[in-house]
Amino acid sequence: MLKDRAFRSLWIAQTVSLFGTQASVVIIPLLALGALDATAFQMGLLGSAESLAVLILGLWVGTVADRFPRRAVMVTANLLRLVLIGVIPLAYALDVLSIPLLFALIFLVGALTLLYESALSSHVVSAFDRSSLPKVNSYMEGSNAVSEVAGPGLGGVLVQFLGAPLALVADVCSYVVSTVLLLGSGEQKKGEEEKDSEEATDPDEQESVKSVLSGITWAFSHPILRPVIVSASHFNFFTSLFFAVYTFYVVKELGFSPLLVGLASAAGGLGGVLSAMSAAAFMNRFRTRLLYTVSLAVPAVGAFLIPASEMTSSTLLQFLAVATGQFLWSFSIVVNLVMSETIKQMVTPTHMIGRVTSAMRFTTLGFEPVGAIVGGTLSTLLSPTAALVIAASGLATSIVWVISNRHLGTYDVNAAEPVTAGDSRA
Repeated sequence: MLKDRAFRSLWIAQTVSLFGTQASVVIIPLLALGALDATAFQMGLLGSAESLAVLILGLWVGTVADRFPRRAVMVTANLLRLVLIGVIPLAYALDVLSIPLLFALIFLVGALTLLYESALSSHVVSAFDRSSLPKVNSYMEGSNAVSEVAGPGLGGVLVQFLGAPLALVADVCSYVVSTVLLLGSGEQKKGEEEKDSEEATDPDEQESVKSVLSGITWAFSHPILRPVIVSASHFNFFTSLFFAVYTFYVVKELGFSPLLVGLASAAGGLGGVLSAMSAAAFMNRFRTRLLYTVSLAVPAVGAFLIPASEMTSSTLLQFLAVATGQFLWSFSIVVNLVMSETIKQMVTPTHMIGRVTSAMRFTTLGFEPVGAIVGGTLSTLLSPTAALVIAASGLATSIVWVISNRHLGTYDVNAAEPVTAGDSRA
């Protein structure tokens, strides 16, 4: 695939953009704590901003992405994200940066990221032959995994030596480089522009909302897909609750430096990389429900390790506990995501995959802003430690939806045949 100039430019553009984005996952919370002295509740609000964009706009962004040439949408989304991220250090320099402004900027960046990803997914399908899609997607997922390792660590290092406002310039630069590469990514596959033009005037676009709603109805009526969606929604609620408190906890309660925060996140990314390399082998070796249940239970163990780090006064041991928790969390959740995606593709008719994917994203991510706000509230009313313990306990209970479903108990993703366009059920 790397011999294909169009793919090579697209892949590098995506990789560079991901590195900047993952660095900002660490930089922006540290900026809120250091420059704005954000409270635990305010950190929860900021943590909800991006997922709130998915909740409000998730049902319609895919339709917008499909109505215009995909590469043009991706370039536009990059340029707008570049401007919005650039506003943050500028506002800091002018002494007008505030929590409400930061919330609004994160929300808009989240909406544009959703738009970019929707266009990218469609662009890959229309720009490359279907026979090459597994390789294309493998490269893209590899970039995701590597950026999750290096991005947060890079963000922590930049904050340590440059300060959070200047560190955000790295994210701005990543969007500049990504945009230049996208513009130079070569010609689209023959017929793509014509297809885009047809879709822009397709009267069926007017039925987009009905199509998405039909995807939700279908997904929740499916006996195998329903427990996957419900358990993911449950898990994401408590995940968001947990991470709304996490940065505040490790910085304020444990006294971690920005460098240690970044290194702990990098340990999680390393777990994700190793998991991506071994997920298929796990799926071949273990029954579907057993592996899916374990992939939900292990992150809870990792979550409990973080507040348990208070049991020692050694900074080294505290860091090792937090880093181990992050590693276990990421390793397990990547297996879970690979399984969820495979199950969805196997049980969903091909002509409905787009609608069902949109419905699942809207449903499972829609609980995140609520969880983030609840996390900030619990941290304020009780304590950050108590909020983390509650979140970890909630994560552990997400397995109930899986172990209680008899249909998933008899389902084996390795033995199942994919559903065709004409089928209505697996």
